[in-house]
Amino acid sequence: MNLRGDVQVDSLSSQSGFRASSIKATPIALIGDDPAVDRLTVPTGTEIFRRGEAVRAIHVVQQGFVELSSGPRNRLRYGPGELFFYEDLVDSVEVHSRDAKALTPLALLRLDRVNFLTLIHRHPTLVLDLLERQHARLREQRIDACHFY
Repeated sequence: MNLRGDVQVDSLSSQSGFRASSIKATPIALIGDDPAVDRLTVPTGTEIFRRGEAVRAIHVVQQGFVELSSGPRNRLRYGPGELFFYEDLVDSVEVHSRDAKALTPLALLRLDRVNFLTLIHRHPTLVLDLLERQHARLREQRIDACHFY
């Protein structure tokens, strides 16, 4: 399996010597290719959204870093190639659970809720990819966690 940019390439080889390739676009590539995507550039310190605001879109960091916070000890940072915060987008509460603020100048992709859900209907395996990424992120947070007694 090779990674080339935002496209994952899987190659299979059979005993007969036949070689087949399947190209599976990543969530970031699918969102970036959507005709409804907005491309944003924002300076350091810009609030992307605030806790309690209605969820309108999913965001993908192309360049820079963003911090999501629900308090001084509860912060998440996202960098290039990471999606945030689709958890709020699919939650029945439909409001942001955190504030999002640019830590550096940011280049973002933004896809509104309706078009994101349409993208999921067109590419149902996208949900599996998002769950896999979330699981890896949670595993990383657990490994990096510090416990205070």
